[in-house]
Amino acid sequence: MFIRVSKRKLFPLILFFNMLLSSNHLISQLDEIGSQRAFFSIHASPDRSTLTLTNSNYTSLDIIEAKGSIMVDIPNINSFQCKWSPDSEKLMVMKSVYERKRRENGLIVINKMGAIDYTVIELTDQNIYPIGWTGNNTIHYLLDSELMTQNIKGSNNEWDMPLIYAIRNKLYKKTGDLDTTLLYEANDMILNLSYSSDARLITFEVYGNNTMIIKNSDTVIDDIGNGNAPKVSPDGNMVIFMVLEDDGYQVTSGDIYLWDSKTGNIDPVANDLEKIEMNPIWISNHSFFYIDLNDGSVNEMLLEEH
Repeated sequence: MFIRVSKRKLFPLILFFNMLLSSNHLISQLDEIGSQRAFFSIHASPDRSTLTLTNSNYTSLDIIEAKGSIMVDIPNINSFQCKWSPDSEKLMVMKSVYERKRRENGLIVINKMGAIDYTVIELTDQNIYPIGWTGNNTIHYLLDSELMTQNIKGSNNEWDMPLIYAIRNKLYKKTGDLDTTLLYEANDMILNLSYSSDARLITFEVYGNNTMIIKNSDTVIDDIGNGNAPKVSPDGNMVIFMVLEDDGYQVTSGDIYLWDSKTGNIDPVANDLEKIEMNPIWISNHSFFYIDLNDGSVNEMLLEEH
């Protein structure tokens, strides 16, 4: 069983990044650009040395390092679901152009200086959805409903880690160019997929249905029920998720729970009646951050196993 041993509010938001990345120079960069523009989503690189920030309609992208920040100057950038490479050096990012009530999409790979390293697709009227990387140069994305895999250096595709991905209501596992396994078929669209680096623990939402967990590629568990935004812990042993309630217009309550794969127990780990606790993010195997929707603050929760 996991219990709360420490809980504290982190003000301002910049302090969250200070703890995550341990760099006063990075904080000064965030502080400077934060006074100029508003941001909506944040992604940390795998080595936690670099952040990307986007606005609410994903038409901007800022890359923040301790040594400085860059506002990416690429026309028609669409930063929704941008994906870091495993070596934390590159980003797979979309482009979108709206003209005459039509949308065209592109896909590029940029470096940490905000420059284009490789153009995957210039523009197409097909839908593009970035999936991820299985090596420092091997990308995966959906083109309409077909998985596309490409080594941006023109070499053989790398399979340093398994790829878990969803196409509509079907969940797949892929470990090589010719090795694809159907893991699960849901009743509706699969959303908010999260999985451990070895893919032994997978969790996702099913639109209009329960949130699911798959262990070792074959054991299906629906203990989480209607939990939202599940996230697998770094060691692949736990899942945190939020449970929200609303009045039809706005969120009225939010709590965060932890599911332990070893025991199957579900414990509340952030359920303050004075807060709307949501959007948890793992920092280590024993700590996570979450947002209090009431004031927009970032809070820290430390866990201890008993």
